[in-house]
Amino acid sequence: MMKIILAKTAGFCMGVRRAVNIVLELVEETDQPIYTLGPLIHNPQVVELLKKRGVVPAQKLEEIKSGIVVIRSHGIRPQLRKELEKKGVEIVDATCPRVARVHRIVEKYSRQGYLTVILGDAGHSEVEGILGFVQGEAYIIEEPEQVQELPEADKVLFVAQTTQSQEKFQKAAKALRERYPELKEEELKIINTICDSTERRQNEVKELAGRVDAFVIVGGKESANTRRLKEIAEEAGKPAFLVETEAELIPEELRAFPRIALSAGASTPNWMIRRVYEELRQIALLEHSFPFRLFQRLARLGAVFNFYLGIGAGLLALLSGLLLREKISVFSALSVFFYISAVHNLAVLSRPELLEIIEPGRGRWFLRHRQILMSLSFFGLVLGGIFAFWQSIWSGILYWGLVFLSLLYQVPFGRRNQKGLFPYQSLMDIPGSKDIFMALAWAVVIVLVPIVKKTELHFELRFWLVFLIIALMVLARSILQDFRDLQADRMVGKETLPILFGERKSRWLVHFILLAGIIISLLAWYLAEVGTAILGLMLGLVWLWLCVPLFTIRTVIQGLRAELLIDSGFILAGVSGLAIFYLT
Repeated sequence: MMKIILAKTAGFCMGVRRAVNIVLELVEETDQPIYTLGPLIHNPQVVELLKKRGVVPAQKLEEIKSGIVVIRSHGIRPQLRKELEKKGVEIVDATCPRVARVHRIVEKYSRQGYLTVILGDAGHSEVEGILGFVQGEAYIIEEPEQVQELPEADKVLFVAQTTQSQEKFQKAAKALRERYPELKEEELKIINTICDSTERRQNEVKELAGRVDAFVIVGGKESANTRRLKEIAEEAGKPAFLVETEAELIPEELRAFPRIALSAGASTPNWMIRRVYEELRQIALLEHSFPFRLFQRLARLGAVFNFYLGIGAGLLALLSGLLLREKISVFSALSVFFYISAVHNLAVLSRPELLEIIEPGRGRWFLRHRQILMSLSFFGLVLGGIFAFWQSIWSGILYWGLVFLSLLYQVPFGRRNQKGLFPYQSLMDIPGSKDIFMALAWAVVIVLVPIVKKTELHFELRFWLVFLIIALMVLARSILQDFRDLQADRMVGKETLPILFGERKSRWLVHFILLAGIIISLLAWYLAEVGTAILGLMLGLVWLWLCVPLFTIRTVIQGLRAELLIDSGFILAGVSGLAIFYLT
């Protein structure tokens, strides 16, 4: 059975992430034309997404007339910057800080008369940028053997393109010492300028080579550091397959290897890695027996249609009935199940461009069957309404009021206008609104709809405490999901709470929300006498808390399995709460 090992260092490196974030912030803040000198990063999929948001990769200066020009992470020659300044355009420098450090080193020592030797790929944009800062003679070497061809010199500076191989750099440094044995340490300056992120990726590939049978490397074929990972794997005697997307994977070739390591270049976004990872899992699934494959596909189908999430919400509705009325209502659980499943499906269908980035197979399937899926979702809302009316006429009225607000939330009002009084295309586009609205919608349909009456609302303290606990659980779950798709959300212009507040603050926000939920649960137990079944909600909160480091620091678990892991908190809360109620 094929096993897939995901490299820990996979994903955007600091410099690339910084450059992409700078451009995305510009897209959100200005309506001026935005250009990059060449592709921002060496990943065609990311560049294409940026083009859809109005970021134009210009190949020549003549293409730039006005607006903002972003200097990409590889940096540029000072002469090119001066030409841009003459054009009068606004310049935003997204040069990677580690590349900028090489520029400063080269400029400093070349002015002192040092012969500059650069280990790098001739013609690469980063190397070309470094050459622009040389104040004298410079040579590019691509292999250590080329050191012998260097001229005599009194002083030599040796640096490297930041994405070069560490092993190649050390060999070249040794060759330089042998080539210039008469030079003292201060006359032969060997400065290791290879990015530590690059070094970590390369070291991990070397380490994994002893544990796996083959590698899949994800990244742009024009990316030097991505190609380097492939070379390192092959030097270790392991077959390596370099792919830009999951469509390039060939199942017949990969199934021959029991253990496959998945790594990625510095310009490869997390969602692209996830897509390849999920495709590899599907290839591995073909090796299982038919009953197991059938079970896996049914489980996947349930997650795709949000049935799993609906079941968790339905169980919370049963538990809420016990906590507030000491009885359960199957009609309430069915109403909640159909509402939650349908509303989440409609939310997915309303943003197919995001789904296509994260899971293109799922996204294309949703788009291909969009009409029938929309019809089934509306039918689910109708079924939920029937079960709500079955409880009481006022429950039905409140249910349909909530449905109206849910649909209004997703309805586009018109074209986005950044300068208008309402600069959003829909309520869904308001930053962070999705998380808050979904939390309130869950709490209303689970807690309020089943107990609303014509003459009175139940305003007892326990009602509000249970309402708040469920809202906090859903809010925490929603933010955790946002962390999984952070890069993709920014690419398509979706502003979630982690984007709005930043990753660090949002991580602390999730901790605060879950802590508040546990404290309120204890208050409900001791002050409002809701019974020991409240411990079920506490277990659900603790489960979500355990998920925080897995999804806010680094998404260890990928794809639909990640959704199932997070959403298991609701099922755990409902099942354990019901069990505690009937066993005590």
